[in-house]
Amino acid sequence: MNFVFKYEDSQNFEKLWNQYLTSYNVDFQYSLTSIEYYLAYCNNLYKDKSFILEVDNHCVGICFLPIESTKDGFSISIANGYIMAPLAKSLKYEQIIFDCIDKICDDLNIVIVKFKVSIFENLNFNRLRLYRFLDTTNTTCILDLNNSQEDLWMNLRKRYKSLINSLTKNGEYSIVCSNESTLNELHKYYVTFHKIHMKNAGKSLKSNLIYTKQLNLAQQNLATIIAVNFQNHPIIINYFFHDTTNVVYASNAYDTHESFKNLPLNHYLLWHSTLYFKQRGFKKFGFGQPCSLNSINGFMDYADEKELSISHFKRGMGTQMISHMQGIKFLKKEPLLQLIDQFKSEVTNGL
Repeated sequence: MNFVFKYEDSQNFEKLWNQYLTSYNVDFQYSLTSIEYYLAYCNNLYKDKSFILEVDNHCVGICFLPIESTKDGFSISIANGYIMAPLAKSLKYEQIIFDCIDKICDDLNIVIVKFKVSIFENLNFNRLRLYRFLDTTNTTCILDLNNSQEDLWMNLRKRYKSLINSLTKNGEYSIVCSNESTLNELHKYYVTFHKIHMKNAGKSLKSNLIYTKQLNLAQQNLATIIAVNFQNHPIIINYFFHDTTNVVYASNAYDTHESFKNLPLNHYLLWHSTLYFKQRGFKKFGFGQPCSLNSINGFMDYADEKELSISHFKRGMGTQMISHMQGIKFLKKEPLLQLIDQFKSEVTNGL
């Protein structure tokens, strides 16, 4: 048995990591290209301690382990958010991997670890609880693309059907999907729209590296861009991340011109995206975050009015609410106490 760390032997690490991906049914978010995309969000990366567990020249477990500097100390997370939890061939190897993580935490004085489980694992129990993680499971919504097109249409919120039809019947609107000839142009429109959106929202602009990594996903068939054209020009663009079985609605950007403001563009786009992925044999379609039912849903699970409105929209697309299992391990009490105080504040102000 042997641990192979990325920073010590990147070539062997990548070979064995990819061996694991091809040997088991693994969420596309564990692909090394996807991981490079997520790392682009990490502005305060201290070390990447990702590793694999090797037994008899075979990879039996993988662990993505970025360590970043935060105001509270070192954290296993990205931009203070959750990262994909380790995977292993068996519970025995999973325990060995989590023991290794605990040792790394002790050696580097880590204060907090944030993991999430893939929504495509179909678990009935949050496996992170086995390793002393506080369960912070929240909700998301998903479409079962095994359903017939008729059933998918029937499950839409009633008024959404007329909204979608209003654009479908208007010849000035059309759907365009990325391929070799359209990918680069659609990506450029997406970046332009997204930067304007971030600026108007008063948010810090993403680094160009993030957009480049996003394009890399599409170039490697791990993402698709789908847009609504008005008179043959894109006015709203969505990025979808996927493998060949499951897909997730990842991000959205649009033309902020006043004439497009109140049109049901995303209703129209997501319906035709549903048909696009269904026709290509995809099984599950995740609608991502936010997807909340209440302003206060649980510890560290809060939603403002805008997020509740987005969540309402997603449920109207015929989706089913499911649990998205997550967990936090607190290795110092101060971050936990801060979050408890935040929870008290949310409850005081929200109830």
